Amino acid sequence: MPNQSWRRPQQTEPRDAGEPALALDLRFLNDATRLLNGYFVHRWFHDYLALLFGNLARYNELGVVADLGEPTDNGRYSMLFDFGAIDLDGLAYINGIYFYILASHKAANRDLMNRTDRKQVLYLRGYDYELSVAESGAAVGAYSLNTTSFTMTLSDLLDPRENDVQVFKVLSSLDLWAETIDAQNYFYGNYSEVVRLARRRIRGIYMNASRWQRDLVQLVDRMDHYVVYVSSITESALWELDQLDQEGRRERVTIVFDAEAIANKESQLGLRDAMQRDWGDKVIWRKKASTPEQTVDDLRAHLSERFTLTTPEEFERDIEIHRQRIAESAASLAPGARETSIEFRFEPAAGDAELEQLREFSAYLETEITSWTHDRGIDCLPLFLNLVQLRIFTTLLMGQHHETGVALAQYAAVMKQSHEYYAAPGDKPGKLSTRGKKTSLDTLLRHLDLAEGLAWFMLSFGQSNEFGDYREHARTVYDAETAQTKLAVDQFFRTVVERNAR
Repeated sequence: MPNQSWRRPQQTEPRDAGEPALALDLRFLNDATRLLNGYFVHRWFHDYLALLFGNLARYNELGVVADLGEPTDNGRYSMLFDFGAIDLDGLAYINGIYFYILASHKAANRDLMNRTDRKQVLYLRGYDYELSVAESGAAVGAYSLNTTSFTMTLSDLLDPRENDVQVFKVLSSLDLWAETIDAQNYFYGNYSEVVRLARRRIRGIYMNASRWQRDLVQLVDRMDHYVVYVSSITESALWELDQLDQEGRRERVTIVFDAEAIANKESQLGLRDAMQRDWGDKVIWRKKASTPEQTVDDLRAHLSERFTLTTPEEFERDIEIHRQRIAESAASLAPGARETSIEFRFEPAAGDAELEQLREFSAYLETEITSWTHDRGIDCLPLFLNLVQLRIFTTLLMGQHHETGVALAQYAAVMKQSHEYYAAPGDKPGKLSTRGKKTSLDTLLRHLDLAEGLAWFMLSFGQSNEFGDYREHARTVYDAETAQTKLAVDQFFRTVVERNAR
């Protein structure tokens, strides 16, 4: 059983005015979103979580909720559907961003697992920096974009449709921001297009920050050539260069040294420190890096002695020479021996204790939801729906998209049966006004359509190294979960009507 370590110790001093009375401390969930894949992913997970926290606080202030999974006596059957407790964009984006990362990783695994005589190239680079400050209710950001720009150039120069190559990279936060600009149009259920867009010319692999070095080492001997864009002097960038500075590897390395990008990122570090000094707690995202001890000139001189070194401009100008070098390179593991897959380790890059706390909380939610849809029954639909949304959030946070599909099926069932209740003619508790009825019913249908579509893809997509047909299994799971949840929601509405008639 979970030890429920997210509960606060009982307070002995009075609470501040307006502080919710819930005996919970769920800040660890928000802390975990910071350890996924940079600011872009954190922001959407944070915003969706803020909605769910806000729902709980509001229900508590109304006297409806006493605890995370327990309504008050007055809260049972007193609230019907809460239209302010759901957010179509928030639901679409946390699922869409996760699914894009998964689909990108799976596309890379397909290429890594299948035998090919094409030259495989590993593209390594220093990530762009991200800074953000909260001001007047909005986030004001500053970014470096040198790496993003060169990545786009490399994608054109080593386009696999025109060159006999496969290029792989590790997904960065700003990769996801840039690559999902088009994909976001399909986050509302058209995941077939998300899959298509995730099959980028440079295959993107998700690597968890807590063990990226071990996963990267798994790739090194399988790659024929390495293109390294040096745009910063960081501990991680130097570590990667050390892995390549070995006999049998260094002659297959092309270093693209960008002194201007390094200077730009060093100025970003100065901006970071100034923002921290001037804005203090308003700084909500900052690059955790120290000013490098090694000078640009020293690093360039060292690398030029060890590797083939060029500049971004020279690399593009002499691309035929570099293409020829790639064509002549050969991995230490040849085709037929190098095939592998990289495990999809999407979860916060946290310690064992923190991850165990997240697993316990997610298991608690699953147990509560199952109880509400089976023996116990639903006696507070808004609270039940918030539990389901928290389960969607935590399963995505932990990379358990099959379980996300289950929670989405439950979410869809709540939308469907709530729509049926409100759409039926006649007087009833919580009857919608004539003016607002169409808008409210349309809201339920939009959420139903989205949840149905997302659940189907999450349940039928398989794991990142699985390429079978899982549609029959997905249909069985979806039908079972929606049927059970529909029964519980219908019973809730019937009980509300019966109690009102007394």
